[in-house]
Amino acid sequence: MPQIVVLHDPLTPQEHLQLGLNYEKKGLIEEAKKHYEEASKSDARGLLFLGNLYLNQGEYDKAEDYYKKAIKKNDKLADAYNNLAWIYCIKNKNLDEAEDMVKKALEIEKDNSDKVKIYQDTLEKIKKLNIKNRRE
Repeated sequence: MPQIVVLHDPLTPQEHLQLGLNYEKKGLIEEAKKHYEEASKSDARGLLFLGNLYLNQGEYDKAEDYYKKAIKKNDKLADAYNNLAWIYCIKNKNLDEAEDMVKKALEIEKDNSDKVKIYQDTLEKIKKLNIKNRRE
């Protein structure tokens, strides 16, 4: 009778994320993706990091998809809201929705001054783009 062997991944999601970041910094994108995907099985940040990877590569549609998946998996992941809003800013679409997303991110991280600064910057750029579009 054949035996079934169940392999256990010895790495935590956090370790996969860190390895993925290290690979990404070295330009080893496929290796980074593998680790982010492994982390995403139990941690929505893996999806966020995949979104960031695609954003950095200019693949905005893929980034958008991953940010949406991250939010669906963890609706308290403020960076995913902010980064999805940034994608909408880049694409110049859904700017009212983008503004709401950044406000949600700000609410989630209201006690984190570093994050608040980043999110306020995103919100300011979205508002300016929205005003510009309404004038045209």
